[in-house]
Amino acid sequence: MSFPFKLLCDLLNELNCNSKWSIETDKRQRHDSRVVLAWFNKHDGIIPRRGPGAVAFLPDRVFGLREKQLEPIIQRAQGLGSSRMEELQRWKTTDGPDFASCVEHSRIGSGVTLEELDKVLDQVSASSPFSSSSLPACLLSTFFRQLHSSEAKWLVRMILRNYSPVEIPERLAMGGFHFLLPHVFQYQSTIPAALQFLQRPTIEHMPFQPTTDVLERLGDVASQELEPKIGVMIGRGVYAKARSIGHCCQLAGPRRMTVERKYDGEYCQVHIGRSDSGTSIKIFSKSGRDSTNDRTGIHHAIRHSLELDSASCMIKRQCIVEGELLVWNEAKRRIEPFHKLRKHVQRSGQFLGVLRDSPIDPNEHLMITFYDILLLDNIVLAKESHDRRRQTLQSLVHRMPGWADLGSRQVIQFSSADAAEQLRKTFARAISQRWEGLVLKGCGDPYLSFNNCRTFIKLKKDYIPGLGDTADFVLLGGRLDVGEAYRLELGKVWWTSFYIGCVDNKDEPRIRIIDVVDSHGISKRDIKYLNGHGYFTRFDVVLGPERRLQPTELFSNPFTVEIVGAGFDKPANAQYYTLRFPRVLKIHGDRSFRDAIGFQELQKMAEKSLMVPDERAGEEETWLRKLGSQDNVISMSKSNPLNQSGTNVQDVQSTPHVVKEDTSLGRKRVAKYELDSGATAKQAKQN
Repeated sequence: MSFPFKLLCDLLNELNCNSKWSIETDKRQRHDSRVVLAWFNKHDGIIPRRGPGAVAFLPDRVFGLREKQLEPIIQRAQGLGSSRMEELQRWKTTDGPDFASCVEHSRIGSGVTLEELDKVLDQVSASSPFSSSSLPACLLSTFFRQLHSSEAKWLVRMILRNYSPVEIPERLAMGGFHFLLPHVFQYQSTIPAALQFLQRPTIEHMPFQPTTDVLERLGDVASQELEPKIGVMIGRGVYAKARSIGHCCQLAGPRRMTVERKYDGEYCQVHIGRSDSGTSIKIFSKSGRDSTNDRTGIHHAIRHSLELDSASCMIKRQCIVEGELLVWNEAKRRIEPFHKLRKHVQRSGQFLGVLRDSPIDPNEHLMITFYDILLLDNIVLAKESHDRRRQTLQSLVHRMPGWADLGSRQVIQFSSADAAEQLRKTFARAISQRWEGLVLKGCGDPYLSFNNCRTFIKLKKDYIPGLGDTADFVLLGGRLDVGEAYRLELGKVWWTSFYIGCVDNKDEPRIRIIDVVDSHGISKRDIKYLNGHGYFTRFDVVLGPERRLQPTELFSNPFTVEIVGAGFDKPANAQYYTLRFPRVLKIHGDRSFRDAIGFQELQKMAEKSLMVPDERAGEEETWLRKLGSQDNVISMSKSNPLNQSGTNVQDVQSTPHVVKEDTSLGRKRVAKYELDSGATAKQAKQN
């Protein structure tokens, strides 16, 4: 029996109703779990779990289509006139629904099955983004005519790969499909590969949902057959963030753990396949994308360090290793900052974000640091202890300084009385050497396991309240992302992203826009506060084309805020440093923009932060004291680290190039800013 797409939409609609409730996250997640379990129990007998129907039930595609491309497709499918097009385009307004909800309001067709949907989506996803878009547009336009309104909404969200505000409990949903699927997906993280494993003779005859008395035994049988597959990315290990030294010790428990340097580069999962016809290399990025061709600059280092062209190579058939892609400078004998990578690594065949970068230094080249191994021939090392994985990796990798190396490693027994002090000293040394942080792995823990109770641990200074790189900046304008406002359930707002500036000249005030902070770096409460207190003036903003930092509105009275970041870096298409991953900590209600950091001050602060001191002993002692004092004051609550201030920001008396004319009566306000690299915003008025 074909599975109706409508039944899947029923589940999504019920989860969507849950998302509108003003309840705590934990309660909502529990309610979502009950809904998912009840839905699978209700439809258990007709859910397709084998063959093409199963693939259709678990969509796993990238379409490369956005709202602007879908809008004319919907218009053609519906034959919409001007008045109904206005209704469809409400997603562009400040208080309108998202695009998918606008599509829902257009009544269409009689319903489809998942198999019918899968065939169309297969053809759409197979269309090259560089070819004519007429084929997918025509296919989708015809198909949309057959859909119910609710089906149309969820198909749009499926294509956009954004189900917001619904948060699907993915692991639970996969377990509802088959109790083994969440575990199989860790080893073979594509739907077709995972489903192929579930059709093995040993697995095929197992019940989809076994009773609790046989669940563990069946899991043990399946785990013996679970193995990675060359060319299919293995899911990455689970990481927990340590919020202090004490918290890190709590997460570690009594385990003996390896403490490794966290390198500031790009993750690589390298798959090696050897046969009589030759040796193949495939490289996956953190997102799971095949980045083999984009990272050709590291292929030779991989080949030589793993001795792939040598008779003494330990790899006889296949191998999967993990590492970090870095830039090495031969003259300076050091790993270069993260932003240097974009000059050496392409993205889908193009160099992105390099317009303002200097030419490649002839002393620079790519290198790889290996730190884990998951498969070697017929040995599934992902199931083995980290101690064994490390020993195998050491015997496999031929170290080539500056080209290929092994990550640094220290072992701490966390059941010992001095474990916290050992970790504190190691972390203080890491900070003084300008490492990004530390990664901790249990020496006896596998990389992947059925119980998933043993997580890796990340420890970075910006995770610890009060220790990240912070400064006061200016928020001087905003932009609205309607989809983001809908996802966050903010209601009618003017801005969801805010533009970060620093003072270029405090005597003759000019503010330079250097970055933007969105909902990932500012709390929902502070977004509402800024919308409630932000006086604004509309502008035609003139900015340099390099970074495209272009607010839709600039505040007449800029906000002064404290921002924390994970160190410093040069953004794409920029020659200056700014905070990396900026997050708003506090909105100051008693400070003028003149109190914010100056542009040159910021550059000096960044250079000092990145520079490894010649004499590190004194700095290590300073960090030891800071880490010790933090452990005395940090509570281990699970509250959001982002500030929830909602402070009443007072009118700033001195604003940069601002003329105010009787704002209490809503008359005109005129403002002028110098933005980005000295470009001047046009003087404008709001009527």
